[in-house]
Amino acid sequence: MIADAIPQMEELTDFEVRGEVLICDDEPDICDALAHFVKKRGFDPIITHRGNECVRLALKERPMAILLDVNLPDSNGLEVCSQLTDAEQTSQIPIIILSANGCEDTVRQIRRSGARFYVRKPYDPNTVVAILEQAVNDARSW
Repeated sequence: MIADAIPQMEELTDFEVRGEVLICDDEPDICDALAHFVKKRGFDPIITHRGNECVRLALKERPMAILLDVNLPDSNGLEVCSQLTDAEQTSQIPIIILSANGCEDTVRQIRRSGARFYVRKPYDPNTVVAILEQAVNDARSW
């Protein structure tokens, strides 16, 4: 498992669950690793591997944030991001795009889709969690 090979992050103790984080990536190992790290920081992970399921879960569960891959088996993550930022019920949920693509055009497309943050793969899960916490804190202040 990927999480086993990564240095340990300081785990929160004596905390309440801070809210749900929706993780959408087509690679189960990546989802498991991210779920492991967000859980250690007090979030409750919800995992899916498909874009249409991500939209459905986001509308139903209203997570604190969404970690979203671009390349999904049934859709493009940027289209999913646009759907979620356009929908009134989910427009305030911060979306963090995770992608191996880093060309200039991809970055422009990510910005146009409404994502608040972009993290290029491969990444340190600790960095993703730090960005997640920043995104959640920023969203609370809106």
